Amino acid sequence: MNTFNKKSLYVAIAAIGAVGAGSAQAVNIATDGLGNVLIYPYYTVNNDPNGHAYNTLLSVVNTTASTKVVKMRFREGKNSQEVLDFNIFLSPFDVWTATVAPDPATGGAQVSTTDNSCTIPSVKANSPVKFRNLAYAGDGGGDDITRTADGYVEVFEMATYTLSSVTGANSKHDKTGVPADCSKVTDTVAIAEQQPVSGGLFGGVTILSPAGGGAYSQPATPLANFYPPLFSQYSTTGSTSPTASDASAISALVSNGTFFRSTWPGGININGGVQAVTAVLMANQVYNEYVLDALSRSSTEWVLTSPTKWQHTSVAPADPPYTHIWDTKKGGACEGFTAIVYNREEGTPTFVNPGDFSPQPGPAPGTVMCWETNLVAFQTNGTTAANLFGSSNRYVLSTPYANGWAVVSYNDAAQTPPIVHTVVNAATVSTVLATGAAGPTTVTYSGLPVIGFAAESFNNDALTINGKTYLSTFGAQYAHRLQTKVQ
Repeated sequence: MNTFNKKSLYVAIAAIGAVGAGSAQAVNIATDGLGNVLIYPYYTVNNDPNGHAYNTLLSVVNTTASTKVVKMRFREGKNSQEVLDFNIFLSPFDVWTATVAPDPATGGAQVSTTDNSCTIPSVKANSPVKFRNLAYAGDGGGDDITRTADGYVEVFEMATYTLSSVTGANSKHDKTGVPADCSKVTDTVAIAEQQPVSGGLFGGVTILSPAGGGAYSQPATPLANFYPPLFSQYSTTGSTSPTASDASAISALVSNGTFFRSTWPGGININGGVQAVTAVLMANQVYNEYVLDALSRSSTEWVLTSPTKWQHTSVAPADPPYTHIWDTKKGGACEGFTAIVYNREEGTPTFVNPGDFSPQPGPAPGTVMCWETNLVAFQTNGTTAANLFGSSNRYVLSTPYANGWAVVSYNDAAQTPPIVHTVVNAATVSTVLATGAAGPTTVTYSGLPVIGFAAESFNNDALTINGKTYLSTFGAQYAHRLQTKVQ
């Protein structure tokens, strides 16, 4: 969240060493970019503003000398319902890649790969696997398969394997880049041979419009020390595990110069593992830029994904920091927020008013976001925002400025009634980094879990150079700046 160097984190862990070895098993956002779990903020196969379909390109990288099995899971963007999962066996130092593309027959999404790594079930280039709507049918968010067209992606390390094991030996690539024998890599054998997870994963996503031009790339958010010590849990594709429920119930993060290590008790819908993951992903405010210049025909959309929201909002009452459950009649679990826009020249900050956002399915009044993956589009007053990613999970923010920056705040005590998203933890060990002094043991985390980025598109007419015509659509992306607030 707030930027800090690795030395500060190591100093903090050393300062609380007296609490025992469990300190090293606190889930955190990895400062070195390598983790047990990866969360990719967005995938889409919708159309760009010119009617050309996006493809989403994914990668998973194993930086270790161990064979690993990971669960890749795709979740749709409204209610985080699973639309596809399968298992990938990564041999030592392996990279697995895939393409998520539109299914021309249905308008939903499908995935294929030219990669040779073993998967269960098999995923191949000449036989794309279609996403499914079974998990979200009847939840009020729409049953159509087109709901699978955008969302986000999770990768969970489940186990490792020695090279002498059946799984490790047959997953290993030969000199031609082909595994020894994927037919011998089975669920039964993988369960019997599994060893504890060891981390070392990273990956990324590129959203590309092959016909329309423009590409948007972001790294996956890596969570390290995700599991309790010596964890392994091979789960078949018939299982919804693993999830954040399998995480360590201890979180670790730095906020405003203090290191916080909190042990979580669980709630109505969730256990301590979910609370710990939520805690490390929580942001009180999100900062980024926007550009809407007429000359470059530019447009801006922010992706704001809340990966653990669905686990907090499934049963009444919602678990903090959320305040509303999923409403099957209105197809959303809506939470209030405020937004302020600035221009580039110290212009007067402008608050967003509720009328600037559409749609507002409720049940919360005022300015709200209702889904797991929310797209916030910017437009200048009197213009129409381009639907950059073609999503239906979309809100429009009107600004008097053609360019500048904005801040989205998930807590605003000045609202009537106040907008407050907090969760209290009374089992915290905290250390002030500058002095090594002990901090408070009861703290309040503010905000909501969020990952994502800002995407900017720049469009010109096609360029003709030396008699050849070239597309001149360009894309740029910027990671969000997230303010973590722990008091």
